[in-house]
Amino acid sequence: MKIHIGIDVSKLHLDLCHHQQATQIPNTEKAIKRWLKSLPPAAVLVCEASGGYESLLIILAHAAQRPIARLNARQVRDFAKAKGRLAKTDKIDAQILVDFAETFHPEPLGLPDPLQQELAALVKHRAHLLTQITQNNNLAETLADKKLLALVARTVAFLRKQADQLETLMADKISQSPKLAAKAQRLQQVQGIGSLSATALIALMPELGSLSDTQAAALAGVAPFNRDSGQYRGQRHIAGGRAQVRTILYMAALVASRHNPVLKSLYLRLLANGKAKKLALTVLMRKLIILANRLLKNPNFSLAS
Repeated sequence: MKIHIGIDVSKLHLDLCHHQQATQIPNTEKAIKRWLKSLPPAAVLVCEASGGYESLLIILAHAAQRPIARLNARQVRDFAKAKGRLAKTDKIDAQILVDFAETFHPEPLGLPDPLQQELAALVKHRAHLLTQITQNNNLAETLADKKLLALVARTVAFLRKQADQLETLMADKISQSPKLAAKAQRLQQVQGIGSLSATALIALMPELGSLSDTQAAALAGVAPFNRDSGQYRGQRHIAGGRAQVRTILYMAALVASRHNPVLKSLYLRLLANGKAKKLALTVLMRKLIILANRLLKNPNFSLAS
């Protein structure tokens, strides 16, 4: 019988809940390794996504061959509210994780591909740099002082150089794996998905090629959800999913709306039918992630021309 152990993760500590007993250990390699060795064979670890602070725990759990599930923090919080647990402390959060796991039995994470993890880190850091570049460019529009403008310009140049270096490192990572290189080449068959977009999709959504169309759209956060009640029929909206993947798909959709004959035709048809541009682009984003998933899932799948 499975024994679920809830783990509330913070930068410095892990709060553990095991058989209603709460304990705390440091979030360090030595402490985690020692704790993992003490667990019974049937233990299943459950934690939340905590901005990366859970990464060490997950790596060490896999190394110790301990199954571990990582949950969406919002879903767990909603579950706690549904149970009437409005108070929030680290110990309570660890207990809620146990309750959630015993109710829904989440699937443990698969064994990570080290190369894919390294690629994901590069992609995320590049996205961070691009955000900083945009922020500095926006700041420059509000400045009149020439010395400040020159300083901002030097900052932007430095950030762009780093972003270029990361792109080179990303290409090197892809070239090290024939499997990843084949995936990247396959994804670029879709007009609108370039080499950087393909690399980012592989890094941030490694599940591509193993999902259904609905699962792929939902995981990317571009699946529309109904807002209906009784006779009321509300407008459907997308929700959840991976924000960085949506950003990649948005840029790819912009390109596809101009240069992909099939998707451009769909885009123009939606606009002619009175759909807003943002909604039409969201439709293209959903089409793109579904096409990407199908391409990787089925070697015989071919694109419409």
